[in-house]
Amino acid sequence: MIKKAYIIFTLGFFLLIAATAQEKVTRPPVPLFQSDELLQIELKADFRKVFLVTDDSTYFPARLSFIDDEGQLKTMDIQIRTRGKTRRKMGVCSFTPLRVNFPKKETAGTPFEGQNVLKLVSHCNKANHNEQNIILEYLIYKAFNVLTDSSFKVRPARIDYIYDDKKGETIQKFAFFIEREKLLAERLLMVERKPDRVRPDRVDPYQACLVDIFQYMIGNADYSIYERHNVIILSDAFGTGQPVAVPYDFDWSGVVLANYAVPNPKINTKDVTVRVYRGIKQEPEILNRSIRRFQEKKEEIYSLFEDFELLDNKEKKRVTRYLDDFYRVIGNERLVRMEFVEKARNVEF
Repeated sequence: MIKKAYIIFTLGFFLLIAATAQEKVTRPPVPLFQSDELLQIELKADFRKVFLVTDDSTYFPARLSFIDDEGQLKTMDIQIRTRGKTRRKMGVCSFTPLRVNFPKKETAGTPFEGQNVLKLVSHCNKANHNEQNIILEYLIYKAFNVLTDSSFKVRPARIDYIYDDKKGETIQKFAFFIEREKLLAERLLMVERKPDRVRPDRVDPYQACLVDIFQYMIGNADYSIYERHNVIILSDAFGTGQPVAVPYDFDWSGVVLANYAVPNPKINTKDVTVRVYRGIKQEPEILNRSIRRFQEKKEEIYSLFEDFELLDNKEKKRVTRYLDDFYRVIGNERLVRMEFVEKARNVEF
C-alpha cells in the first residue's frame, strides 16, 4: 500500500513538472523580443554624473519616453547604472553600456511588459564608427539566433540621450537591449548554472561546437566555456542532461573591430581579426554537422549584414570579405582538418 502511494505521489510530481513545462512552452514570448522593429526612445538623465560612478550597485534616476502599443507617448521613471568592466573601468569609453531598471507596474501594455532589469548596449564614443560597432555587435547576436534558439535575443533601438544638466546636450545613437539570462533560461525550459569551472567536454557537444565555430567565424577569442567567460551555462532543472553553453559580448571580435579591442593575451595573434579556433576536438559527426549548419544558413547570415540599412556600405563590404574567408575555410576539407582538428585542443584548460 505504501509502495502504491509512493508511485502515485511520484507520478503526480512529474505530471506537475510536465504541466509547468507545458505552460512555459505555450506562454507567448516576452513582448520586447517578439519584433525586430526599431524602438524610438528618449532617455533623459544626468549622464555625466552617472558615468562618474563605476561600481555595480549605484543606480541613478532617469526618464524613459517611447510610443506604447496603442501608439501613445508613454513616459516612465526608471533607474540606470553603468556596466561593462573594460569600457567602464579602463576609461576607454565616454559613454558606457547601461543596466536599466524598469518599474514593473508601469510596463503593462508596452514593449517592456514583463521586464525588470535589462542590459542596454550603447555606443562607446560620439564618433560614427563607434555607432557602427554597436550595429555590428547587434547583427552578430542576430546571426547566432539564425543558427540556434539557444542564443540571446536582442531588440534594436534608436535612442535620444538627453543630458539633464546645464548643457542639456542631446545625442541620438543606435543601441540594443539583450534578453535577460533568466528569461532566456525559461524560454529554453532550463535554468542557469554558475559552476566555478565547466569542462567543455561535458557540455552539449553540438552546441559547444556551434559556439566555437561561430566565435571563429566572427574572429572572437574573448570567451571561454571552461572559465564561463562571456558564456552562460544552462541545464535542465534536475541537472540530468548535458549543460548548454550560450555566448554573449562580441565587441572584441574581428567583425566588430572596436578601437579598444586587443587580442586575447593567452593567444599569440597580432590583432583581433586573426581567427583562432578555441574549441576542443570533437567527433567527426559533430564537427561535420555543425559545419553543415553554417553552410545551410550562409545566405541568411550574409543577408543580415547586407540588408541592414543602418550599416555603412564600407562596413558591409569589409564584413562580407571577412565572412568570405570563413566560408572558404569550412568549404575546404584540408582547411577544416587543419583549423578544427589539428589545431583543436583535447580540453580547454
